[in-house]
Amino acid sequence: MPRSAGRISSQAAALGALAFLALGLALILRHEMWQDEWQAWLIARESASLADLFNHRKYEGHPGLWYLALFLLSRLTADPLAMQLFHLLLATATAYLFLRFSPFTPWQQILFIFGYFPLFEYGVISRNYAAGVLLIFSFCAVFPGAFRGKFLVLAGLLFLLAQTSVYGLFLAAALGLMLAVAGITRQGPMAVNKYQMFPPLAMAGLGILIAAAQLAPPADSGFAVDWRFHLDFPELARTMGAVWDSYVPLPALKYHFWNTNIIPHGYIKGFLSLILLAFPVLWFRRQPAILCLFGVGTLEILAFSYVKYPGSLRHYGHLFILLIASLWLSAYFPDKEIRNPRMAGLTARVRRNKDRFLYGLLAAHLAASAWAVGLDWRHPFSGGPEVASYLKNQSLDRMILLGYEDDAALVVAGHLGRKIFYPGSGRWGTFLILDKRRKRLDDEEILAQARELAARNGREVLLIMNREIPAPPPRVVQVRQFTDSIVPEEKFYLYLVKYGKAD
Repeated sequence: MPRSAGRISSQAAALGALAFLALGLALILRHEMWQDEWQAWLIARESASLADLFNHRKYEGHPGLWYLALFLLSRLTADPLAMQLFHLLLATATAYLFLRFSPFTPWQQILFIFGYFPLFEYGVISRNYAAGVLLIFSFCAVFPGAFRGKFLVLAGLLFLLAQTSVYGLFLAAALGLMLAVAGITRQGPMAVNKYQMFPPLAMAGLGILIAAAQLAPPADSGFAVDWRFHLDFPELARTMGAVWDSYVPLPALKYHFWNTNIIPHGYIKGFLSLILLAFPVLWFRRQPAILCLFGVGTLEILAFSYVKYPGSLRHYGHLFILLIASLWLSAYFPDKEIRNPRMAGLTARVRRNKDRFLYGLLAAHLAASAWAVGLDWRHPFSGGPEVASYLKNQSLDRMILLGYEDDAALVVAGHLGRKIFYPGSGRWGTFLILDKRRKRLDDEEILAQARELAARNGREVLLIMNREIPAPPPRVVQVRQFTDSIVPEEKFYLYLVKYGKAD
């Protein structure tokens, strides 16, 4: 159960963060970056100016803060290791803040920072979400003293949080609403006149509007363009199941574990999710501002998952981060009286078992983390680096390269540091432009473009596929295959498409 006093010393927090850094460094040096990691880095690296950067970013479905940081890094070096190290520093700062300032027990703190999301999903895998988690926990750390002259700091953190991702925007809005409710009702550490909150909250609101404007897709966007407003029970069950996936991220015990869960059935996960949600609702029943934060934030993420973008475990993880942040902030709010005796009794019983419940969740996260880092240590996360190394060693990287599907092939392009031809959109590039030109092609359509490219240039073409062609036609020869990757979409099959007429 969270406590408001008895935090560990700064020296102990620094030692814990140093252990996190050392483990994280060892893991990222063994981690093969996958397509989403490369996409952001390649956009930043190949943008000649800030205007170029934001023009490329407009199809990505994310605000620009992460891309801006990578743009600055890429002016110093073209090596993506810089991004990985920067990302690890963000995750390590998050671990330090959590150890030093969160009101949890030391064992709960340790279990959390070495759990699945802080260590693996938002630590080893370099994405924009780590910056959002750091800003959320920075908000929590500043919150107790914010109303003694640091209220503008909270607003600045919310402004930046909204620029990290669509999920950061949702949680920035929920945290801002919590501040408004807490200030109006005089809950928590509120030693400020409620009217003084309006300017800094306006600043946070401005950040949310700026982020929302960046998230508006261009007219020719081909990424996540559909909406769902009709009732679809299987999809509703899948959406609710995101809570279970986030709170209990135990993967299926198999090689391709990523984004799986030990319980695969959507309706079962949906039902278990309702049970899980009942506990924090009862925990926060006596703290209206925290209940508002938790309820609004959870509904925002689930609604977005249903109507717009289904998402994956890295997206659902924000539900668990929201739970932890709500527990953290609840330590600074007094309890309101519940007049209904039955509800008061039920709430008291659930609260008495809060530590057991939380330890159970954190133990599951630690187990999931151990499984993920163990497999990532022993096996390639993506087959892209091995393909690029093979092409260089065999001097095949000088050939005309054609890649499909493009979101997998871009990993090879990134490692080679050169453009390849993407038949799905009919253009050369490294990073993808997620517009309507991108199409799904069958094998015959891909081979037709490869033959045309070979004929136009008068030489052979090397086709990089992330699926096998069952029966290659004449003059199409499989060169090699790379099928050991944890991410199943990043297995690769190489085919030589010879120049000349078919036999």
